[in-house]
Amino acid sequence: MSDTFCILPFTHLSTRPNGDITPCCRSRETLGNIKEMTLEEAWNGEKQQELRRQLLNGEQAPLCYQCWDMEKQGSMSLRQSMNKVRDYMIPAKLDKFMPFKVPVLELKLSNLCNFRCRTCKPDLSTTWMKDWNLVKSEYESHGIVNTTARETNFDNDQFIEDIVRLAPTIEIVEFAGGEPLMDPLHYKILDALKPFGSKISVKYSTNLSKVKFGKFDTIDTWSYFKGVDLSLSIDGHPKLNNYIRTESDTDILAKNLKEVRTALGKKYSGRACLCYSAWNVFGLPESYDYFQNVLDTDVHGNIAWDPIFINPQVLPATLKEKANKKYKEYLNKIPDTNRRNGRIHRFVKTNMNFLNAKDQSQHFEQFLRYSKKLDQSRNTNLFDIVPEFKDYV
Repeated sequence: MSDTFCILPFTHLSTRPNGDITPCCRSRETLGNIKEMTLEEAWNGEKQQELRRQLLNGEQAPLCYQCWDMEKQGSMSLRQSMNKVRDYMIPAKLDKFMPFKVPVLELKLSNLCNFRCRTCKPDLSTTWMKDWNLVKSEYESHGIVNTTARETNFDNDQFIEDIVRLAPTIEIVEFAGGEPLMDPLHYKILDALKPFGSKISVKYSTNLSKVKFGKFDTIDTWSYFKGVDLSLSIDGHPKLNNYIRTESDTDILAKNLKEVRTALGKKYSGRACLCYSAWNVFGLPESYDYFQNVLDTDVHGNIAWDPIFINPQVLPATLKEKANKKYKEYLNKIPDTNRRNGRIHRFVKTNMNFLNAKDQSQHFEQFLRYSKKLDQSRNTNLFDIVPEFKDYV
């Protein structure tokens, strides 16, 4: 197997709220759009076949640049992670043309969402439109344009039929958004998959602010499936998270999480999923303590890549030095003697490596300006949440 091999184009299809079909959630290249082609046509289309050829031949496919960049900076990429945890899914025969068997579907069906997370934008949250005109110039300066108020192209019979046709070979269906638990189409798909549910696990990236939505009882629907795995969108301890994820309430998340665990028992698995950004660099230790001691959950994470000015690497060197010192002191306080602490050690070290790998401090002033604009709209104050920045300024 080549050094550049990635399991995802051989086992996985991903969609975006506007109907685009992609090899994975990180890809900026589309295979097509659901309005123009079926999932089967995308699965073995020209672009997908070329991507598989490149990865089988040891080439670094250009559309996978985020993974190559992370690996260069010493961080584990999505490619490396999926190759490790889903190696059992690797087909016996690998070729650029693959049978229409897709073990993993990752579905972003719409941008309907009730939060205005600072790391997000309108193409993934309808609520974000309230602030878009205030900050769009900051995004446009980096070539990012978002004007979508409500976006979905999936509510058609052919799309549901494709999923049902795939159902006997599906092992995992992942839902993200937007907020998938607010999306009626998500429940329509679950209803279609119920006859196959004993062999299918469902996974979510969710803020878990709701476990009932209109006529839909989420927990009851989940009971039909083999397992339910939740990546909880929470970016820190309560004060920090509620600042970053505007409209969030960690008390509601904790209450709903307890209800889900009680109802599903051993079917449930999950973790806090923290998006590492310039806002929470200094709040990681307190956040990990909150995840362990209050939510009683593991932690996983990803990195805020776009726009570049919210990336953790924008911090100037003096602030990075303070953060590194805080991280090291924290790791010295928690022994790496059990599985959960071991994960935290690895996660903190990964974040440290990423933080220090590249100097992007030329964007720090833009980060402060962007934060100030959102603070004015949301009646918040960055320096109340991250006083270290006030000292620097």
